[in-house]
Amino acid sequence: MKTFLQRLLRLVAVLTFTLATAGAGAADSAVVGTWLLQSWVSTDAETGAVVNVFGEHPTGYLIYTAGGHMAVVLTADGREKLSGDRYNTPVEERARAFSSSVAYSGTYEITPEGIMHHVKASSFQNWVGTDQFRYADVAGDTMTVKTPPLKGPPDGKTKVTTLVFKRLD
Repeated sequence: MKTFLQRLLRLVAVLTFTLATAGAGAADSAVVGTWLLQSWVSTDAETGAVVNVFGEHPTGYLIYTAGGHMAVVLTADGREKLSGDRYNTPVEERARAFSSSVAYSGTYEITPEGIMHHVKASSFQNWVGTDQFRYADVAGDTMTVKTPPLKGPPDGKTKVTTLVFKRLD
């Protein structure tokens, strides 16, 4: 499970967005707001097989502020409640809870190629202090997030990952 989680988090770390706007100011206004996760799929580059990364109905939010801060939290469909509190629950349950969610926050900047996240806090401690590059395609109230073809979990095959968000505000 540890290897799967590490691969999943590495894959999420390199999620990329394609900006559909021309200038940095336009990109800022295009991404600023609160975005609700609609779907998260991974497509096998060789076979075209599509897998829902966190189930058919994952939950999540991506938030960009006009002041340059960002936060994202993504959780799997059908997560079970823990049998106890977060400290006394059996380690296997806590591992399942950890592997079915991704969260990080920090600051961001618009670059000519996309968006750079400067991670200040993360559920995956290895990301803290790193820069995570993203591309975004914003069309109306929809933002589509894609990776280039990358090797990813759980099988190490080359995949393209796509997240779709709907603007809430």
